[in-house]
Amino acid sequence: MQDVQDFIESLPKDEGLIVRHLRDLILLAEPRVIEKLSYGVPYFSRHRRLFFLWPASALPNAQESESKVTLGFCYGNLLSNEQGLLKRKGRKQVLTVAFSSLRDINDRQISEVLREAVMVDAQFFQKLK
Repeated sequence: MQDVQDFIESLPKDEGLIVRHLRDLILLAEPRVIEKLSYGVPYFSRHRRLFFLWPASALPNAQESESKVTLGFCYGNLLSNEQGLLKRKGRKQVLTVAFSSLRDINDRQISEVLREAVMVDAQFFQKLK
């Protein structure tokens, strides 16, 4: 089975740059995160699934798309979304933000949302104890 690093290396250059950068932000937000491929893309978990990175080329029958990579928040519905970045796209739980280039990524804003998701995950885990 392919690991996350191999997966990233296999991506088209533009997608690979975005995925690497977002992965770095995720690992900074939660260094203890567990990453693995699921549904053919990288998922990141701590106590439960937190995030996923979905490059456009990972979609079946992928065609040229304006968005190169989607960052998904598995429990995005529990986040404040104060930054207004997360889009529901008809979903109840999973919220996403799409990027077409590295310039689209505001590190500060994305890091804030990532850290909030990590805090929500920790609170959920505390309630289970």
